Amino acid sequence: MPFTAKNMKFILTLLLSSLLLSVSTGKDKKILFLGNSYTAQSANFIKEVFKREGGSYELRFGTPGGKDLHFHLTNPTSQKALQSAKWDFVVIQDQSQKPGLGGQYTQGFHTAAKGLCSAIRKQGAKPCFFMTWGRRDGDKRNTHVYPDFITMHGKISEAYQKAGRENGSLVAPVGQAFSIIHSQDKALFRKLYKNDGSHPSAEGGYLAACVLWGTLSGKDPSSIRWNGSLNSRHAKVLRAAAAKALMKK
Repeated sequence: MPFTAKNMKFILTLLLSSLLLSVSTGKDKKILFLGNSYTAQSANFIKEVFKREGGSYELRFGTPGGKDLHFHLTNPTSQKALQSAKWDFVVIQDQSQKPGLGGQYTQGFHTAAKGLCSAIRKQGAKPCFFMTWGRRDGDKRNTHVYPDFITMHGKISEAYQKAGRENGSLVAPVGQAFSIIHSQDKALFRKLYKNDGSHPSAEGGYLAACVLWGTLSGKDPSSIRWNGSLNSRHAKVLRAAAAKALMKK
């Protein structure tokens, strides 16, 4: 092909098209979530925030209700999911009461955490703990251990932070963000929960998504633009709490 100005323009056009194609088809970051109903009921918000805030992510969820880390460590379906792809991150979340109950429950949490983190690393992925929150009014089944939100949050967060340190893993401090809202705005704090005082409402799921996005993307949750169906003022306060929780890690 003779070298002319017209040919040069054609070559530049091809190069630009190739560059754009390489950007648009860049490798997705693959993230697997292994948890239970707490993760499941936050999942729609997690998906939307990761989709809307830039980057290219492939998210997959394994979240049967009531299950703990030991379940995911030994369950064939969870292990098959773990081995099914080259994940960048695997987010793991335990049953909401066990990590801070003490005795065999706390020990079981740490033992399973160690085993699951090891299995995740064997797949070339980085483990990330999804720190859950204290129940709104404490745990009525375990009032001697968890009489109120503050006590329950303290025990749960301590267990997750210890697991993160011992396993050299990321910790997404969702529970810390709940605690920040508790100290700042009691009315909004109550809105974080469904009527059972345990599972996340739309506000709680949104807050969890903001913390997880900030943890895994390394970006400031305050920059998130999407409010979902939330009051814009509330969404802004929740994003700021997520950012503050990440700064405290």
